[in-house]
Amino acid sequence: MNHSSDALLAGQPRIRATGTGVQSTIPQRSGWAVPLLLMGIVLPSGLQVLIAGAKLTPTRISLILLLLPALARLLQPARRLLLSDGLAGTFALAMVGAAGYAAGPQSAFSAVAEALDFVAAYFVARAFVLEPPAVQQFIRLVKVFTAVAVCAAVADVLTGRWIVRDAMAALMSQPEAFVDDGTSSEDGVRVGLRRAIATFDHPILYGVFCSLAAAIVLFSATSAIKRLSWACLCLFGGLLSLSSAAVMGMVLVMSSYAYDRMLCRFPWRWPLFWTGAGMFLVAVTAVTNNPLSWLLSHATIEPQTGFYRLMIWDAVSAQVWQSPLTGAGFVTFGYYLLDRTVDSVWLVTSLHYGVPVTILLIVLNLSAMLPVRGHRPTDIQRGFTVACMVFLFTGLTVHFWNYMWTFWGVCIGVRASLREWQMLGGQDEQF
Repeated sequence: MNHSSDALLAGQPRIRATGTGVQSTIPQRSGWAVPLLLMGIVLPSGLQVLIAGAKLTPTRISLILLLLPALARLLQPARRLLLSDGLAGTFALAMVGAAGYAAGPQSAFSAVAEALDFVAAYFVARAFVLEPPAVQQFIRLVKVFTAVAVCAAVADVLTGRWIVRDAMAALMSQPEAFVDDGTSSEDGVRVGLRRAIATFDHPILYGVFCSLAAAIVLFSATSAIKRLSWACLCLFGGLLSLSSAAVMGMVLVMSSYAYDRMLCRFPWRWPLFWTGAGMFLVAVTAVTNNPLSWLLSHATIEPQTGFYRLMIWDAVSAQVWQSPLTGAGFVTFGYYLLDRTVDSVWLVTSLHYGVPVTILLIVLNLSAMLPVRGHRPTDIQRGFTVACMVFLFTGLTVHFWNYMWTFWGVCIGVRASLREWQMLGGQDEQF
């Protein structure tokens, strides 16, 4: 690693394996790596510069600076590579290869940008959020940045304007305008209230983020008062988005946490939970004529929202199956349901890159959650597991882009690092 990288990451703890576990030779905090990784929560994506046609946001610039130092740190002898690391690299290559094959170099260039946002975030999180001090710093910053985002959301609702977005529009032109999901007015108002957007690109993305933050802080807080306070703040902030996806995510988080605490004496509670979830999906498939229609109609607050998204699924699925292996790449179809309002990350991924890449994304998530023999998952591990599951489930009705796409990669990377910490012999109680 060169001197400039060392200067950027000054203070990052280095680890070495011993016969009894893992020790830090420099037990300090992680320097600037974690703040740079998370600053996209409070810095809007509209804050960007264009270089040779490439859009560089503060988060993307940070990932470019941190990626090579992160890979060098992961390849140190003291570190242990995981299955998810290989899957993440394969995922990036598959995205670029499929998009380039389907629609040429320009499409491949767009895929490189998306792969950078997601996979680079994964590897930076894997490299720098490993030891307890770095994990604790990560959680503290998530709390602080969530509070900032909720304050911005309150300002949106009280003023009837998107404060941060309007400020960015005054400073520089905005390449992407907010387009609602077709079930409400174009100015982002529902039931007479402005839908909060805070520093994100869409009210739905902001609302889902609040549920993800709730998962992380609920399972990491050290006292009941702190858990209740942060849960209430995240719930309040998520409701300001007036989004079905935010409510669905919050219900998943709260019910998972309540289930975990009520059955905390029983080590088999989570295997039972996943078995029950699988049986539920099998039952829905067996007793309904259209399982997807049932799930979409029951996963939204308003029935017409679910039917609108079902219409999107029907239209996009027909296009996906015309080229299921490689997708269509980044092209314009001339149909608004395909070009502007595909409200599902699974549909968008399949449309651009093909079904195999979509399956690879699901497997990447699951591989980061694999248990470690001889260890029980810690509370913090459960929190990031729940966060990843919220991404997977809300992805049925939400497309993630810009920082939320990056934050997904971050959450998978942190969950994988917590798994590596156990494999290296780290003490769980240090968290």
